Amino acid sequence: MRGSLKASIVLGCSLAAGAIHAFAGNTDPAIVRKAFERATRSITSNADNSASFEQFRQSNAASVKLSPLAAFSMQGTGTLISTTDGTCSGAVCSASLGDCECAKYQGTLNATSIGKASWTASVTLNADDCTNTGTPSGICCFGDGVLGATDNTKAANTLSMSFTGPVCFDPNASMDMSVSGTFIILPAGSTGKFALSTGTGQINVFSLATDGTSYLAGDGLIQVVSPLPTPTATATP
Repeated sequence: MRGSLKASIVLGCSLAAGAIHAFAGNTDPAIVRKAFERATRSITSNADNSASFEQFRQSNAASVKLSPLAAFSMQGTGTLISTTDGTCSGAVCSASLGDCECAKYQGTLNATSIGKASWTASVTLNADDCTNTGTPSGICCFGDGVLGATDNTKAANTLSMSFTGPVCFDPNASMDMSVSGTFIILPAGSTGKFALSTGTGQINVFSLATDGTSYLAGDGLIQVVSPLPTPTATATP
């Protein structure tokens, strides 16, 4: 069993004993308000209402041949290749006591609009502010990550997505680890035919505690060529 997974089991025992710091991970409300303001702000600096945004969207759509919105799914296998202290990106850990863990994966998958591809993923979890599931040693933390899938053609098109959600260690399955979350396709991290892609959906990565064997599944919606401008990437796998 990998060292970091052992550490997570020890952490679970500590949580069960009452060592969790109640409300230690609360976020400053001002930061939450700013996040909401960014989410509701129009995508252009001078478009501050829905009408001006729609005008922008239509003008941008006229310059490219848009793809229809389509169902998206992916299934794959892989391996949990490493677990290390700290964030996967190298950024400062924002956990309440500064304890983050990084899990990295690699494998192969088959996905809509991609076909057969190789994939890599990295997941940063907050190790300070986890909760006990109720069953002794069961743990759920919160994490975020980035997954990149690159097809096996010469063009090497890459679809990149960001995801956030709970990272849990299942006490009923030998402390196997699962990552469940919502993904958002990242145009800035995607290449080739996916450079202007957008979309969203659900993702799950399941890893055996014994040897790190992993399984990947995801479902959602994709627009391979969208009218939206490419945002700035904030993370890499």
